[in-house]
Amino acid sequence: MAVSVSQLRGWNPVLLTGIAEDIARVNNMFDVRVHYARRTVSETRPHWQGTAADAADARSLADELANTHLIAAVDAYSAAFGTAAREIDAVRNSVLAVVDSALADGFSVLDDGRVLAPVSSTGDAVVDLVLQSDFEERARGIEAQLKPLLTDAADTDGTCAARLQQAVDTVRGLEPTESAAESYSPQVTAILDGHAHLPDEPAALADFWDQLTPTDKDGLAAWDPTIGNRDGLPAVDKSRYNTQLLGTLTVDARANLDAIEARHPDWMTDRNLPREVGAHPAEDAEVLREYARWLDDRDAAEVSLAGYENVHTQLGRDGAPAFLLNIDDSGRGAMALNNPDTAQNVATYVPGTSTVLASIDRDMSRAENLLDAANMASPGPNSVVTWLNYTAPPDLHAATSEKFADAGALRLDRFQDGLRAAHDGLPAHTTVIGHSYGSTVIGHAMRDGASLDVDDVVFVGSPGVGVAAAEELSFHGFDPSENAAHVYATAAMSDPVAWTGGVVPDAHGSNPVATHFGATVFGSDPETTPTSHNNYFDRGNPGLDTIGAIIVGRGASA
Repeated sequence: MAVSVSQLRGWNPVLLTGIAEDIARVNNMFDVRVHYARRTVSETRPHWQGTAADAADARSLADELANTHLIAAVDAYSAAFGTAAREIDAVRNSVLAVVDSALADGFSVLDDGRVLAPVSSTGDAVVDLVLQSDFEERARGIEAQLKPLLTDAADTDGTCAARLQQAVDTVRGLEPTESAAESYSPQVTAILDGHAHLPDEPAALADFWDQLTPTDKDGLAAWDPTIGNRDGLPAVDKSRYNTQLLGTLTVDARANLDAIEARHPDWMTDRNLPREVGAHPAEDAEVLREYARWLDDRDAAEVSLAGYENVHTQLGRDGAPAFLLNIDDSGRGAMALNNPDTAQNVATYVPGTSTVLASIDRDMSRAENLLDAANMASPGPNSVVTWLNYTAPPDLHAATSEKFADAGALRLDRFQDGLRAAHDGLPAHTTVIGHSYGSTVIGHAMRDGASLDVDDVVFVGSPGVGVAAAEELSFHGFDPSENAAHVYATAAMSDPVAWTGGVVPDAHGSNPVATHFGATVFGSDPETTPTSHNNYFDRGNPGLDTIGAIIVGRGASA
């Protein structure tokens, strides 16, 4: 089976060469240290006698032998990368020489190796007929040259992959030394060996994690680089491991964008853009479809990369320290200002429609304003979490669906359980604040038998929260008859989103600011512009001050 042109263009043999060189360099350093360790033990023998000395000497020799096997295996591993780099570079250059030459001459090259001739349009019918015939003949010749090269490239790829896999298997097949196994506690060793599992429930995981040594924790993080996303871990550990994961995700996102752009370098420079359907209807239509797919793929890749880069920027922002509580390869994340584990009051802010990591700077600014408002109401310490750890509806049409809220509700429930489980000392006063569709997510996490482990909820500019009345929402530890004192809502008079619950109640239930809903309603800045939906968290809005008081447990009337 042949590889595609875009796949081959995305190959990076230079990267393979760099990997081979890095592995060889580290392996050589390890070799030097192995011999140094053995020599050091040997030099002590004239001055150290007895059973312990004999045992140390035997252990040193055993370690040297084991490490020698490892060094040889890693050396073969490095060589396999170097060989793959040379072979892949050669076949890649052969294919791209043909492809790029064709593109430069105005021919279109499809991903499967088919070649389309340019259209002659001199205005002279006879000349165009002759030229077009020549173009078509050249296209067939280029295609006949290119397709076998793509097949050869696939064969080379398969051979190199098999060789690399064999080298990997050789390294993995080496028995670990006893000293490596002894560095972990028995319970962690059982997990790493596949004989046990990490606790799934946040409270159980928090208890388990609290018993581990730093070496145990790092070992589990090496085993599962996404471990920082597990609910129940302390914020400090989550942020450390998730920041490492963020680096990997950023590199992967950049490589993905580079590969997409490399599929069609001519399109990147506005060359050979697809023509309208003409002399070759089927082929022309296929190229147009590929162009549309390519644009969509590139746009999505750009947004993904921008999101991870924006998260990195927010981690370094001035002001309150930021903790990366969640980050994943689906573009979801959560970030706290101040450590929620040591805060007296913790608020989780859930934004709504079209929320993505690429715009997390806007939401972090809102979180900063919420934190300032809370600090004005009480010194705390206070913490505010920006929770983008769900897939938000991309637009207003999608926001009429409940599926995004249903999926997000499950994640929010576990997240709040994790915050509660990881908290140090007396339980914090916790508040969840939902803006727009974010309020719908919160409502779905508290209805139909589900409940949130929080003290208060605040619905801001809500289109509805999936219920008809506040009493239908469930808190941990509160009777529904008490909900009016724990459910708060606000909406600007000119906010069109907040009208949804009154105009189309079947969409997401009743409007939370309606009298019959039963929430404690408070005022917001009476903006009369269409932007009022986005102004609730602006400095100077009296509603922001009220939310700050709610966060610290003083309620809306404080």
